[in-house]
Amino acid sequence: MSDTSPHLRHSSVLSVWLTAALWLAFMVFLLSLVPMRALSPADTAFIAALGVVGLWRWSWGGFHMLRAYAFTRHVFPMIRARAQADAAVQRRHVAVVILSWKMGDAMNAAVYANLFRDILDNGGGGTVVAAVSSDQDEALIAHVHRRTDPSGMIRLAFTRQDGTGKRAAMADALARLRDLGVPPDCPGILMDGDTLVQPGLIRRTAPILLHQPNVGALTVDNTPLVAGRMVDREWYRLRMAQRHVYMSSMAMSGKVLVLTGRWSMFRTQILMHPNFAANLLEDVLHHPRLGRIVMLTGDDKSTWRWVIEAGWNITYVPDEVIYCLESLPGKGFVADTVGLQKRWFGNMVRGGAKALRLGPKTLGLFTWLALLDQKASMWTPLMGIVFFGVAALVHDPVFIVIFLLWISCTRTVHSALTGLIAKRWHPIFPALTYYGQIVGAGIKIFVNHNPNVQKWTRQNTGGAAVDRAALVRGDSKLMLAASIIAFAAGIIVLTNVTTRSDRFDFAADTAAAELIYGR
Repeated sequence: MSDTSPHLRHSSVLSVWLTAALWLAFMVFLLSLVPMRALSPADTAFIAALGVVGLWRWSWGGFHMLRAYAFTRHVFPMIRARAQADAAVQRRHVAVVILSWKMGDAMNAAVYANLFRDILDNGGGGTVVAAVSSDQDEALIAHVHRRTDPSGMIRLAFTRQDGTGKRAAMADALARLRDLGVPPDCPGILMDGDTLVQPGLIRRTAPILLHQPNVGALTVDNTPLVAGRMVDREWYRLRMAQRHVYMSSMAMSGKVLVLTGRWSMFRTQILMHPNFAANLLEDVLHHPRLGRIVMLTGDDKSTWRWVIEAGWNITYVPDEVIYCLESLPGKGFVADTVGLQKRWFGNMVRGGAKALRLGPKTLGLFTWLALLDQKASMWTPLMGIVFFGVAALVHDPVFIVIFLLWISCTRTVHSALTGLIAKRWHPIFPALTYYGQIVGAGIKIFVNHNPNVQKWTRQNTGGAAVDRAALVRGDSKLMLAASIIAFAAGIIVLTNVTTRSDRFDFAADTAAAELIYGR
């Protein structure tokens, strides 16, 4: 399906209006089923949902949104103005390492033509090392280079990928870049071969990197161009909107939490450092139970941590975008999104575990707290399911309706605020937000207990060694089951949801008083 359907940036207007009508009808239907007493702020269901944990999660999320709004609307415009006024950091030579694994002729032609035009627009010349998979790729890219850059402002070199993984391919390309040599303290880019850039991107981002002497790397906003159904497209768009908010918030502290492999810019003194490539090639997590885990995927976490450990800040450019060509593999929406998130969240868990060991002194207090919050936030979305599910079984099925109404309202507000900051929204965002929270929580819990499970979706990352690394061990299964049981039991005990009490009886006149005063 993705091979023949176009990669679109937006869904149709008809899908927007139809989804909005269906979502509104769903909320009205839920509202008609809920007892009037349940709509009182003093009611048990809302008190449970807005308890200490709920207050913490909404306060933390709201704080991120406020920081993101302040950064995108006030702080970053001042940074950009100062950088653009600094003539000393304009039009530098740029080095690019781009990885293209079996992308196809049409995609290679579009991606490399756009890249060469962007380098020429910057005006300082460039060096491009393309890691490709075949002689045909080399011939096509060289032809595009000759057509786009007849004056020879750009040096083009190639390395050949062997299919054993992105890390090895990137390390080989970085070694080739060192052999070629590039001027010191210039912008260098690591990017994927399915990323489209527009002329002006380097010219508008390089000064922001080079003008700030404490910034070692930066990344930009992503706009997905998705082939497939509306729900596929909006799932990617929502993820990028959430990413934009989170990146903008973390940029206020000078340390965003990832340098996306799609397109990130570094100072060339970082890219040219031999230890940078060596760490990328073999990044290892020493787990107290599972022992030595060689990181196969998650190269963007490895590059990020190396830059942080070297003492640099990492920032975000919210007003520049790259266009990522996306499509789900085609096994079904749930299967596809679960598979992708296993890789993404596995990288997050493994990378986060190593990063936390750096401590708040190296990371900064807010960045360290954000990483620590990732450990707890994998459980909190499931608390409502446990509480309301047990309440519905033990007391009244209407608790399920109340829960669905609560989720509908809160996720509508949450996705609307995200859309306001990221400037992208669709009426299906509320449902996809909750889907992402619940499915994401389950995946994060799984990979947290099985950090050794790794799988790259497009390449064979190591043959038999990977097969052994991907095994779910028996002790991991046992610990996962014990953690889930303990979590559910803890919620039941703390909320007393199984007790026969008026607080769970919508017909009782004393419900509000008992909730508030414990009588």
